Amino acid sequence: MKKQNLFPLLAVVLLATGLATAQMDRPIKANIPFDFVVGKTALPAGEYRVSRLSDLGVLSLVGDAGAAMVGSHAIQANASSGSTKLIFHRYDDQYFLSQIWVEGENRGSELPKSNLEKELLAKARFSSVAVVAHR
Repeated sequence: MKKQNLFPLLAVVLLATGLATAQMDRPIKANIPFDFVVGKTALPAGEYRVSRLSDLGVLSLVGDAGAAMVGSHAIQANASSGSTKLIFHRYDDQYFLSQIWVEGENRGSELPKSNLEKELLAKARFSSVAVVAHR
């Protein structure tokens, strides 16, 4: 009986998390000009490919000098994005990947804040930086 009750909930969760990266059907390429953090992984500046690994919102970033995997969730904007871009949160001289948008889409992917980013948010001055990407 309990298994039958869990199925509808599981289906809704899988559908909702799968929408997080539904629009990223092809890899995105970006030249990121600064060192940055993705989840718990610090990565150096360089060219990266961002790909969707699963319908559950798992993303991979792969570059010549490093790689990371991170979970994400769907976000919605009122208007379609004018460009494909990666949005970073900047705290002093540290950058954290925050969002990924694809040109022409009003759905994007948002990465959860790491514990380090939450600490810096309380202490440091915050700004947002966009890096234009391409497919």
